[in-house]
Amino acid sequence: MSKILGLIVILLICVSCNQKRKAEMSLSSYTHDFGIISSDIICRDSITITNVGNARLEIGEIETGCGCTQASVEKYELNPDESCSLHFSFNPKGKGLGAKEELIIINANTDSLFYILQVKAIIQ
Repeated sequence: MSKILGLIVILLICVSCNQKRKAEMSLSSYTHDFGIISSDIICRDSITITNVGNARLEIGEIETGCGCTQASVEKYELNPDESCSLHFSFNPKGKGLGAKEELIIINANTDSLFYILQVKAIIQ
């Protein structure tokens, strides 16, 4: 019995040692809806990015769908369990009236090579 228990303990140690360290990103929200807005007001907000992995997270390029959307982060490198804010803005001027949707794409050194924040608004 003690041999079996010893083998189980050794097996568990080997399995835990073989787990790779990797960064993993979590966004506090993957969709942001500004609701009904006027075409002459720039809307701003932020979400939280957290490294929920066990290795250093390296945020790469942050891409926006058009010049009407801007985004930036406070930090480009996060240790495990560390967070930062992603600030973004949407300028509806010249976008026409009605429902609009823009994407903010965040690249990082994670298994999922990018994360998407969907920004929505109805312009009146």
